[in-house]
Formats: sequence, structure tokens, C-alpha cells
Amino acid sequence: MATLQHPASLNPLKRFLQACFILRRTTRASNPGWYKEALDLNFQLHIRKDGVSISAFYFDRLKDEWSAGPILQEDVFQDPAKTAALAKESLALARAAGTNALGVILHIADEFATTELKPELNSPAALPDLRDAAVSNPAAILDDNSIQADLSSWRVLPYPASGSDVIGTTVTVSRQYGPFIAALRAASDAENTPIISCAVSAPLVTIMGLSQTLKPTPGKPFVAILQYPWLTVLAFFNEHADLRLIRTLQHRGLRRATNFRNALITTNASLEFIDPDLFLLPLGQSVDQALDSDLKTTFTNSRVETITPREIAGIPAWCPEPAISAVPPDLQSSAINSHTFTVFREENWTLQNFLPAPSEILEIYPSQSDMRLLRVLRMGQVAILALTILSLAYFGYAAIRIITRPEWTFDQSQAEFQKGVVVKLTTEGQKAEYWNSLLADRSKAWVAMEELTRLFPANSGVLVVTYAHTVKPETSPGKARLGFIKEWNFTGYARDEALDYLNTINTREGVTAHFAEVARITGNDTYSPSAGQRSLVVNAKTQENTSFKPVPPEEASNVDPSTYPYSFTLTISQRFEAADPLGINVAKAP
Repeated sequence: MATLQHPASLNPLKRFLQACFILRRTTRASNPGWYKEALDLNFQLHIRKDGVSISAFYFDRLKDEWSAGPILQEDVFQDPAKTAALAKESLALARAAGTNALGVILHIADEFATTELKPELNSPAALPDLRDAAVSNPAAILDDNSIQADLSSWRVLPYPASGSDVIGTTVTVSRQYGPFIAALRAASDAENTPIISCAVSAPLVTIMGLSQTLKPTPGKPFVAILQYPWLTVLAFFNEHADLRLIRTLQHRGLRRATNFRNALITTNASLEFIDPDLFLLPLGQSVDQALDSDLKTTFTNSRVETITPREIAGIPAWCPEPAISAVPPDLQSSAINSHTFTVFREENWTLQNFLPAPSEILEIYPSQSDMRLLRVLRMGQVAILALTILSLAYFGYAAIRIITRPEWTFDQSQAEFQKGVVVKLTTEGQKAEYWNSLLADRSKAWVAMEELTRLFPANSGVLVVTYAHTVKPETSPGKARLGFIKEWNFTGYARDEALDYLNTINTREGVTAHFAEVARITGNDTYSPSAGQRSLVVNAKTQENTSFKPVPPEEASNVDPSTYPYSFTLTISQRFEAADPLGINVAKAP
């Protein structure tokens, strides 16, 4: 299909001709599936990724039947060819089921974070505007000046509980699955059949389904503990079963979050929850099975119960999100029928699409009503003939203008001379670029030390014992340019007040914000996470300090490891691709 342009960049005639092209070459005028949401289509492919496994299921709405989906590997999210093959296979099954469209719903279960709203926006009447702003301009509503809208996606989630201190929060996921969604759109255009995608947050979908699976003690608050392989989500509900707060705890490679018990206790205290019911929902094949018994041991006055979602033929019990999203709970038959679950269902808060098609792509195609109008206009042969004559006149006028320009009579010998000059200048420019690249600043000691001091400020509750910074090139024989990897390794000890800071640094957002600050303060572009083609990976591990000896805070020495209850290791890797401006030239100089 020819490359389509945004209508705003075209004059009225070209806009009309492009719309006619779409009418002739696509099924957008005859297939209503192009204008529906993925969860409204009759044949759906649900994909759930929790960091450990990838599960896929097909749902035939006409038969109300679930079946096993394709076996997927991680590369299906990065390789457009494999994504196209998956789309083609699923479309064949959709056509065999008697449908002419496919909905692909991606359940993101390997990441979940919250970002607070600006305090001045804490008004229930502002929720509709906040919901729109979270998509179009998140920086305007988030209480965080370091956000990068091109790296993450935000959606507002309200706290409907009466008396809540805040009206809601925002749920954040990265855009790592954006290429997969884009490849599905490309496959849809190539097959000329609707493939409508939707990326939802698995924990939010599970929260919507709690109304059918939980039976809390009347008059008591409760906490829903959503246990995923890579993270744990805590949803706190008051005695009226209305949502008060959501917290997320990252596991950092462990079976459970190191600060899980402390987070549960402190949040209960801040919300004034006394011995709330604790409902544990294991939502993965490799979650911590001992958490139930540990909760019963620690919270002896609370009712602790492990919940098994209702069984759906074709879907395992630890994967309830596809069934909840495809067939939202009927509140009339639910065990819980509170204001929260009514609002979530009626206003679709928990099924928000985190990775929708960009507006500049959607606006290329005419609306459904416009396509119908175009079909009617095709009957007007006289109008089409008139437009054709006008088009010929327009192009004829443009051709005459080109022919009458002085450039039309340009001497060929002058062109050859200028071409030789350009070739010489190009060669000189390549030489200069080659040597400038070799001499580029890639790692300075003083900047590395500045990075250390800003990473662990004085009196931050952290004692750094060892610090190593290495830079090594990648090995790619026969390549003209090489990438390289910079690595920072820290070991040390930490006090309780430093754990939240270490957890923040051990996130993509936290380490990116830190590197951006170092780049801004030092003026050193090598630390800029948004420049060139580079990536950051961080890994922090904390564990109990076996040599810890409790002492009063006023007697604790900042240089005595035995006064720190935790030890930690932190590794930060920054990879520079060969195509990055700081990539190393190994080919012979021009």
C-alpha cells in the first residue's frame, strides 16, 4: 500500500484523493471491525506476560468458548516478522470461526507502578480532565518533574472511597511493548483485515474481578494482595469495600519484596485499619507459596485467606485476567457490590488502554461516517470528472511554473563541477568526523566520582564499602563500529531509611532520573539516558547484615558496618550501541 500522509499536511484535493484511495484499497468501508474496541470483537487473542512465562488464549465470543493460544517466546515482542506470523495465524482462526476481525489484548503483568497526582488537582470534579491529560500531557498532572513521556504511559485510577485524602493516583507502565503493538498494526494493514490491539494492566483487571471472588467480613476493611512473580500489588479497601489506596512492591529478583511486611503494617496504620482481612491471590506459576503461612503467623488477629478465582474452562486459575476483561463481572450477582466496583465497571477505569494507536496515525484514516459518505460520492460521476479536470489543470500549472524557472536551464558542466566539489568536501567531512569520534569523551574520572557522590549523598543512611567503574568495548569482528559497556559496581551497608531510596534507584525511572541529573550538572552527555542509542540496566540486592548490632541512634557511627541492619550490592550497566554517536570506529580512516 502506498504511504499515506496526515490530512493536515494535504490540501483539500489531495485529502479527498487519499480518502478515495483508502476507500478503494481497504475494507474500512465494509468491515465495521475497524471501528470497534479489541474487547468488543467476537474473536480475541489474549496474551499475558508476567516476566516468567507468556500465556496465550483464544476467546470465541459467539460460542462463549476459550481455547489454548499459540506457544509464544520472548522474541515475538521484538521481531516484527514473528509478530506478523502470529497475526496471520490468529487471523486464519478468526476467519474459520466466522468473524472478520481480530482483537489482541496484551495483559501486562510484569510491571506496575504508581505516580502521585499534583496536590492542587485533588478535586473529584477534575477526574475526567485528569483522565484525558494523563494520555495527552502527563507532565501537567503528575507530582514528578523527572518524567519522560516517551518512555512510559500513565493512566488515572480514582480512589472512590468516601473520605479519601486524595482523589486517586496514576498507574504507570513502560512503552517496551510499543514495537509489538506497532507490528500488529502493520500486519493489520498488510492483511487488510482489522487487528485491533489493547494493552491493559493485569493487576487493574484483577482488581475489577475481586467483586466476584472475595467475601470480606461485614464491617471490616480488607487488603487484597495480588501476588505476581515479579511484583506484589496491595489494594486497600475500607469497611464499605471502597478502594482507599494501591501500593506496589517490586521483588528485585527475590521471591517476595524485602519490605513487604513493613509496607503492609505501615500502610494499615496510616489508613487506620485495625486487623483487616488479608486476601492473598497467587497470580503466577512461580510465586512464593509460603506467604500464606507467614501472614497467618505475623497477623494473628487478621483473617488470612488464599483466594482461588472461579474456574473457567480453558484458562488456569492463576491467570484470571483474560476472562475478567472479556466478560466484565456482573455486579448484580457479585459478592461485593460497592461504589468502587460500580464506578470501575461503568466508567471503564480498569480496562484503560496503555498503548493505544497514536492520534497522528488514527487521524490518517477517515471515520466510519466519512467512509459511508465517500461510497455515496462515488456515484457522482460528474463531480469526479470535474475534480479530474481541476487536478490536471493544477499539475499543468505546476509543470509550467517549473519549466519557466531559471533552474530549468541550468548548465550541465556547472553541475559536474559542483558535484566534484561536494565529493571532496564530503571526504574531508568524513575524515573529521572519524577522528572526532575516536577522540570523543566517553569516561572521565571526575564525572564518575561526581556520579558517586550524587548517588549516595552524605548522611543518607548508606555506607559505601567498594566502588568500581569499568568500561569495555564489545567484540564484533568485521564491524566498522563497536559499541561499549560502562559498568558501576557498589557494595555497602544500608539503614532502614535508605531502603526506599535503594528501591527507587533499582527502577528504570529512578536510575534514568539519576543519570539525567548527572548529565545536567556535569554537562557530560555520556550520562544522558535520552541521547543516542543507549540503555540502562540496574540491579540492586539487599539482605540482612549478619554482623549487625543494634545500638541507640545517637551512638551509631556512620563508618561502623555493624550499625547497619542491611547490606547491599548495586550494579548499573550502561550499554552504548555501535550506532550511538559515541560508538567506537575501528575501520580504517577515510
